[in-house]
Formats: sequence, structure tokens, C-alpha cells
Amino acid sequence: MKKKLLFFIFCLMVVQLSSFAQLKFGVKAGVPFNIQNLEIQNAQIETSRPFNLGLTSECIFPILGIGFEVSALYELEMIKGNDLQKSVNVGYLIIPVNFKYKLGIKPFKVFAFAGPSLEIMLHNSGDIVLPNYSLTKAPSTIKYSHENFNWGMNAGLGFEVWKIQASIAFFYNFKTPLKVIPDDIYYQTASDDDGIKSNQNGLVVSLAWFF
Repeated sequence: MKKKLLFFIFCLMVVQLSSFAQLKFGVKAGVPFNIQNLEIQNAQIETSRPFNLGLTSECIFPILGIGFEVSALYELEMIKGNDLQKSVNVGYLIIPVNFKYKLGIKPFKVFAFAGPSLEIMLHNSGDIVLPNYSLTKAPSTIKYSHENFNWGMNAGLGFEVWKIQASIAFFYNFKTPLKVIPDDIYYQTASDDDGIKSNQNGLVVSLAWFF
């Protein structure tokens, strides 16, 4: 009986806190920088992501100062290098889902956040094509295509003034963003190593305005 009563009281508290939760929507823009370049087949590939832009939402419980932030951002990636046959542009949908802790008194507050992030490829201008330096019998080039999905984590700090939030975050993707396009003749003798030696990570500075 006591357990049922305690559970009922807990549910009432959750409902009560939810009714006071501050749900806000806004727009968000960011500039990723210090992106780790990819190394493929011992060739340095320069990668940059000049911007991201999209919608964001925040739900904070004022008594506790904790809540969630969910965003949907379009992000462009530019890939180039001397060994590439041509430069490649890739568009992604980035969906970070962050736990958020906010502290302070209006109009100024500080916050910290961390959580998983989903990366969905929307489009690309072509495959990455590199010379094949393998000693095995193989085509003169090796092609890599972009993964449709990637998972990662991000964590950061920021501050809020009225309706504007500024933040800086570190992100790390768990999977390599590329996969080799198999060639039947090549794969009769080649190993399973795709030649990709690094995952993407870096920093992103963001600015958000909530309605």
C-alpha cells in the first residue's frame, strides 16, 4: 500500500513539474571548426563544414533547472584534397538530443549540455575517388561513398541573455563517414581494410534565438 501511495505521489509530482515546464522554440545557427581531417589510403583529405542552420526547441523544468534540447540542423560539408579527382560537397541533417542543465537568474543564465547526435546524409555531389596505391592487382582508382547514417556524441557549455543563447560544443562521430565501394576483381585479393584511419570530431560555435 505504501509503495502504491509513494508511486502515486511521484506521478503527481511529475505531472505538476511538467505543467510548469518551460517549452520554447527557436532558430539556431552554428559554425563548426577545428574539424579533424580524414586520412584515407595515407592521403590527407581536407574536410570543412562552413555552417549549420535549423530549428531548435528547449524544455526546462524551472525548479530543477534541468531539461532537454532537441534540434534539427542542416549542415554542409566540403571535402577536397590534392589526390582527389574532384571536390565533393555533402549535406547532412544533424539531430542532437541533449540533456541540459541551466543555472542563473534572468536575464543572464549559464548552462551545460550533453547527449547523442544522429547524422543523416541528405545529398552529395558524388563519390570520393582516390588513386589506388595498393600492390595487389586492382583498378587504378578506389571509390568511397558516404554513410547514410552516423551516430555521435556532443557536449558543451553556453550562456543565455534574454532570448539569445550562445554555446560552444565538442562533437565526436562514432563511425567513419565513408565506406569503400567494392570492386569484384579487386576484392578477390584485397583485404577487408578500407584504408580509413580516423573518425570526425571537432568544435562547433552556435547562436540560438528563442521565440
